[in-house]
Amino acid sequence: MKSLRGLIALFVSYLIFHGWAVIFLVVGTLVGNAFMIGIGTAVILFWFGPGTPVIPLIIITALFIRRYVLFEKTEKLDLKAKWKELNQKFKD
Repeated sequence: MKSLRGLIALFVSYLIFHGWAVIFLVVGTLVGNAFMIGIGTAVILFWFGPGTPVIPLIIITALFIRRYVLFEKTEKLDLKAKWKELNQKFKD
């Protein structure tokens, strides 16, 4: 997440899970719409509740967006080579 594309992906994934509820809460408060305030508050409280994996979901979604939507190829990982390397470490 050190590049500009990584930050954009992190921001978009935050908006997908949590950001729209914050926008609902702010706009609902400014306009005085109780429905928007209620929906925004309910979603925020749900995601901040115990047992909800919001941070890992945001990070995984950001990695997916960065890799497959924004086409950033900075971190290539050869799984076969890593698997062989791990097996060699555990054999010794």
